[in-house]
Amino acid sequence: MTRLWRTGDPIHAHTDANGDLLSFTWQGQSHVVAIIVNRWRVDLDWWDQRLCREYFKLTTATGLLVIVYHDLMAEAWCIQRLYD
Repeated sequence: MTRLWRTGDPIHAHTDANGDLLSFTWQGQSHVVAIIVNRWRVDLDWWDQRLCREYFKLTTATGLLVIVYHDLMAEAWCIQRLYD
């Protein structure tokens, strides 16, 4: 079972100089990234309302398996899915 936030739930991300996600704060708790399982970019509807995001499927040191994304247009970070 998973929990999905279609529009994302805001997080505060901490990245290195290359843009790699190191940790994030969500709902007042800090989570250190243990492993980035997958990373991909989506660039859709460039002719209309552009959606440009970089997604990360990752595990944290606290045991979470999540998908987070970086909205490259708005410079915002969000969690989109939490796996149980």
